[in-house]
Amino acid sequence: MTKHFTYFLLLSVTMLNCVANAQTQIEIINADEISFNKKISEDRQLLLGNVRTKHQGRYLNCDSAYYYAKENKIEAFNNIHIWQGDTLNLKGEYLLYHGDNQLAEIHENVVFTHKEMTLITKQLNYNFITEQGHFNTRATIKNKSKSLESTKGVYYSKSEKFDFYGDVLLLDNKQSLKADTLYYAMNTEYASFKSNGVIENEAYYITAEEGWIDQLNGTGFLSNKVEITQLQDNYKLFADSCIISHQLKRSKSYGNTLLQLPFNDDTLYLTSDTLFTDELTHLINAYYQVSFKTKVIAGYCDSLSFDTDSNFIYLNTEPVLWLDEFQLTADNIVLVLKDQLIDKAVLNNNSFISSELDSTSINQISGINMQANFSNNELNTINVSGNGESIYYIQDDETKETMGLNKIICSNMEISVENRDLKSIKFLEKPDATLYPIENISAEQRRLKQYKYYNKELILNVIETKSQVHKDF
Repeated sequence: MTKHFTYFLLLSVTMLNCVANAQTQIEIINADEISFNKKISEDRQLLLGNVRTKHQGRYLNCDSAYYYAKENKIEAFNNIHIWQGDTLNLKGEYLLYHGDNQLAEIHENVVFTHKEMTLITKQLNYNFITEQGHFNTRATIKNKSKSLESTKGVYYSKSEKFDFYGDVLLLDNKQSLKADTLYYAMNTEYASFKSNGVIENEAYYITAEEGWIDQLNGTGFLSNKVEITQLQDNYKLFADSCIISHQLKRSKSYGNTLLQLPFNDDTLYLTSDTLFTDELTHLINAYYQVSFKTKVIAGYCDSLSFDTDSNFIYLNTEPVLWLDEFQLTADNIVLVLKDQLIDKAVLNNNSFISSELDSTSINQISGINMQANFSNNELNTINVSGNGESIYYIQDDETKETMGLNKIICSNMEISVENRDLKSIKFLEKPDATLYPIENISAEQRRLKQYKYYNKELILNVIETKSQVHKDF
């Protein structure tokens, strides 16, 4: 019984407070002239000159006003100023203030300030009970170094947060953020956005459909059609999702990743499970199932590191590289760039080159280390160093019919390439050579021990598939 009585008492007190708040009348503190015309309205009073009213601890100044006592309403004109304490001010030229609802509808040259925030618009509705301001006309908001614009939105005074809708723009000294919808907390400078997001600063141009940015800490998360353009080098990164940090200078991307790096008149396309970019260390790291291609090369490896400062690309863990008709493998491969062109490819340990003549006849060379050299982005020589061994098929110059197989063991070799075809092999030390007639060659003799076939078309298809995903970005 006591519990029910206590609940009833609390409910009664709450209802009485609500009624009391709703019935609190607007108080007229001052007016140079007060008049009443019963013929026009039995309830309306005209207040002229230096008008001041008070309601629920807030004050209103204006040049003139109509006061409706029964409706507990003020209609104010010109030089309107509402203030509450020393943190909230609302100014404009026309006002309807509903006392029972504590709702201010203010129009024309509206300036709303709360603490360090200033909002300028044509029309604003502010509810003093919920402490929310709603605007449906283009507004500009200033807060410290931040500037925001939006077609419509809501301001929550308690939490000092905004909900913006329609052509939103957030600006500061470092970057801009545009979106169709934006939620922004002024104290933490945390912004989340939806639909057509664009982030731009001196170094980057970023688009995404959804995401958030912590401007204080320089971190963020982007998702759905992410595209990052690094403006200095004009490289583009595409992904489904991206985590950014260090003022956008570091990123981790995953889901349909695709990186486009301009190389002179060429472009390097690279994709992997996960892509890391780091402007602070000048590194691009790709992990797991890395595929890449240019006009000149294509390749695959389990992980890749690109030092954009030294122009070295490191291919790690079972790398394979295709240069024209040649397939190259090694424990690891380093691509060296010069003036945005490939200068050389260095193969370290268990190096192997193969070149397919047909499905059964494949030229092969193995060695400890190799170096492929380029001139004007075209492969011209390959040097083999240490434990060189080769299988080379002899063909008729006219009919191209395979006549035999030449197996050669020679520590060091030099392979010449012309017009993307094998021209000659130069054996730099005394070779141990054996020529086998084609009809006497067994299947086992056709392959060196380290030979392994990789499907280049599968790698190219992976890149093409990712390119198609991002084609309509």
